[in-house]
Amino acid sequence: MRFRRDRRRSWTSAVIDLTPLIDVVFLLLLFFLLTAAPAPDPTMAVQLPKATKGALSKLPDEVELTMQSDGRILFRGNEYTFPRLRDELKKVAAAKPATRVVLRGDRKAHYENFIRLLEVVNDANLSLSVAVENREPKK
Repeated sequence: MRFRRDRRRSWTSAVIDLTPLIDVVFLLLLFFLLTAAPAPDPTMAVQLPKATKGALSKLPDEVELTMQSDGRILFRGNEYTFPRLRDELKKVAAAKPATRVVLRGDRKAHYENFIRLLEVVNDANLSLSVAVENREPKK
């Protein structure tokens, strides 16, 4: 027995409905867009306020560190190494835990030394403030 082939039928007659697939992809995209937290742009320009008066008065529970451009650290008029400074700041923190450390660093000081100093102050459980140059407002 001979079967006849239906020449009218072709591959184009088989249609796959893509609508449910597109709906699922759209819903997934919408879900990820709504649940993702946008990351702040680190290049965003920020204009900081300028101080119009002189420097603030020194607080009673405040000690000053000076970082030289060559990496030397001065504390209370003496030069310290990082391990020795850590011990000294721990003594200060034991005496007065609310003491704030103010860093006066040279602009040419190495960033690596600043990070090491930050770790030393953090190990002593003290807070660190960085002193900056007071600029006069533009007229």
